[in-house]
Amino acid sequence: MADIEKLLQENTLASVFVYQREGRPDPFFPFLTQQPQRGGGTGGESTGMQRFDPGQLRLVAIIKTAKGRVAMVQDSAGIGYTLRRGSRIGRNGEVVDILANKVIIRQEAFSATKEKQYRTTEMVLTKDGDKKP
Repeated sequence: MADIEKLLQENTLASVFVYQREGRPDPFFPFLTQQPQRGGGTGGESTGMQRFDPGQLRLVAIIKTAKGRVAMVQDSAGIGYTLRRGSRIGRNGEVVDILANKVIIRQEAFSATKEKQYRTTEMVLTKDGDKKP
């Protein structure tokens, strides 16, 4: 029995493993992390429709689908985008409704006294060549 105990002690001391972290990733740190997406205005680079204020876009079509209406807009370069209810637009705007002839956008703003206020902007669908009223 003494031989077995001596053998076990030698093997456990010899089999101690120490992980050297230098230049290696932490094996217990997840390599995929989920970070919440933040809306525009929180810093960083704006993407998609957050690069454009409503005044920089032209409403070209509104389509009625089974899931609701979808608006199609173009930027000054003629590149098209789609808007749905809840779409983020500009630094702090959101599409709140799409009607038969216009898109209603609510933008968050702050007053001089730092009170939160909301401004409503409408993008009106016009015929080609017609000017907005």
